[in-house]
Amino acid sequence: MKSIYKVLTVLAVINLASCKKGLLDKTPNDRLSPSTFYQNETQVKMALVGIYNALQPNATPAQFFQFDFESDNAYCQDAWQGSKEVGEWQTTSNSWAPYAKWTQDYAIISRANEFLKEVAAASIDATVKSQMAGEAKFLRGYAYADLIAYFGDVPLVTQVQTLSDAYVSRTAKATVLTQVVTDLTDAAAALPTSYSGSDVGRATKGAALAYKAKVLLYNGKWADAAQAAQDVIDLKAYSLYPNYSLLFDETHENNSEVIFDIQYIPTTQPQPWPSSALSLSVWPTPNVTADLIDSYYMTNGLPITNSASGYNSQNPYVNRDPRLASSVVLPGSQWGSTTYIPATDVVPSGARPRKYAAIGIADPNNCSLNTILMRYADVLLIRAEALIESGSTAPEIYRLIDQVRARVNMPTVESVEGAGLSQAQLRAVLRHERRVEFFMEGTRYADMLRWKDQSLVHDVYGYDKSLLKNPASPSTWKFSQVKLETRTFDAGKGWLWPIPQADIDINKKLLPNNPGY
Repeated sequence: MKSIYKVLTVLAVINLASCKKGLLDKTPNDRLSPSTFYQNETQVKMALVGIYNALQPNATPAQFFQFDFESDNAYCQDAWQGSKEVGEWQTTSNSWAPYAKWTQDYAIISRANEFLKEVAAASIDATVKSQMAGEAKFLRGYAYADLIAYFGDVPLVTQVQTLSDAYVSRTAKATVLTQVVTDLTDAAAALPTSYSGSDVGRATKGAALAYKAKVLLYNGKWADAAQAAQDVIDLKAYSLYPNYSLLFDETHENNSEVIFDIQYIPTTQPQPWPSSALSLSVWPTPNVTADLIDSYYMTNGLPITNSASGYNSQNPYVNRDPRLASSVVLPGSQWGSTTYIPATDVVPSGARPRKYAAIGIADPNNCSLNTILMRYADVLLIRAEALIESGSTAPEIYRLIDQVRARVNMPTVESVEGAGLSQAQLRAVLRHERRVEFFMEGTRYADMLRWKDQSLVHDVYGYDKSLLKNPASPSTWKFSQVKLETRTFDAGKGWLWPIPQADIDINKKLLPNNPGY
């Protein structure tokens, strides 16, 4: 579906030099409106594409990788990009990141509401109409699930608003969750399992069920989340892509693991500025933390802190989980056509992301690498986590996690951590697996918010780059960590973002704001 995200542009042509009878007619002749649109299937599809188009990041801090910068995985030292203050727990109601997320999600919702209203009366095939309405409901559910994850109680608007009813209060999170589940359930019933040709990339039954599982998990509905994830598995439409590195390569897009993504087209519609290629492989802002690098196990399945692991702190990348080298540009590793030397790079931490960096692309501003928003590995781990949190320690949990590990030839849970683990032990295994599997995919910060684990908010450390400067004599390299940023959890703010002040200034019914803002 690379073609479905083409920007829809309507040019209004107004001839000021002539006056005509009926100039003040309510139905405009110079632009599209609900009364002149939705006349056939082509127009309806164009309107639907307009909703999908709003999935693209609408501002720098809304880029998916910025959410890793806000977590313990990475950080961005350039304050103007909007993620630094969030990671430092210095967010205010005037911060850019909350405003970007709020406005993007409500743009999706507004477009979906308008579409659902107008498509109901459109003269098109009933089956096509049902499917497209399902896609709109999926996108609305997606946006509301995102909003409640970051803001808690938010205005629930499911109809096109008029000026008289535009000022609405916040709705309880539980009520919004009910609407999200309804939207995703309706979508799953209306959507096909797959598409072909130019329609690849549109929301499917699997996408609706996967996001249903995710939102239920994020909101503590363990049994329902486990069932929704199982419903995706039972479709037998997805499988883990055998090569973890190539999973994020443009030449392997739309593979068996992808459930839902944002599709981009070179030149016609590349990633919005700043692209992942520009941000991760050119700019000096994508700092991978030493803590993230240290979190990857050895190939024998043991953490580097275990004396039996074989880890050598001065030869730190030997026999490590393959996902580390696939995800991070490590000191001394290949970086395009050269060797990565931290001392000569402007990135303070001494390590860059490899995943989504599109290293070596001719024009970083013309990056058309799709952004995967949901993939099958997530569904497997969602079900595993839901089972764990429901109190189960069943063998199925091991099998689900083992599938993800097996793809990169990492040992099974049973062979390393052992069988018969407690809920707390399985929870730790699951959370570690999520971190190393989904680094740089924008999920870690959301995981931190829902887990409410204050130990994950801590100072940022990287490598001392001055000790990593001569690739001709790697034996002279010394790996030593230095502090790069201070981060302290603000209990007064808790785990929610503030409602943007710009919206409060317009609509006082949004008050009170979340605690601490």
